[in-house]
Amino acid sequence: MVPEWAERFLGEHGEAEHDPRSGLPVAWGREVVEEIPEDLFDTLRSRCEMSCVYPQWFLIEKRWHFSDILMTHGGVRAVGVGPGGGFKWLKVEDGTIWGHSSFRSGAIEWLERNQRLLVKCDKEGNEKGKAPRIPRVSIGRGRK
Repeated sequence: MVPEWAERFLGEHGEAEHDPRSGLPVAWGREVVEEIPEDLFDTLRSRCEMSCVYPQWFLIEKRWHFSDILMTHGGVRAVGVGPGGGFKWLKVEDGTIWGHSSFRSGAIEWLERNQRLLVKCDKEGNEKGKAPRIPRVSIGRGRK
């Protein structure tokens, strides 16, 4: 998979990307440890998956897929969706919450099949309606 000429630019195999919600790794690969000339980088990028986890670049060798989450952690129990309808996170049977963008399409498919999984969120991904609502204005007559 990795061309021989690229070996000298890459470090050891390790964790590359982590899920923003659960904190668990979702991709593993090799860190780019030496600057690659632009033309060679473009060639490598066309052959392999490259990911920037600022400020480092990684050549991705293995990535978790949506089906891996279902097999390991159980079925989907809730899908968080932002005010514009964008994917924020998914919650599975064991209670873990996953928010990596690579799980978006699988979570949306589950949501299309079962709308009861929908959880409306604010733009930061926090569930709406969790805090008790405090009315701004009291309606009615005051006591005399």
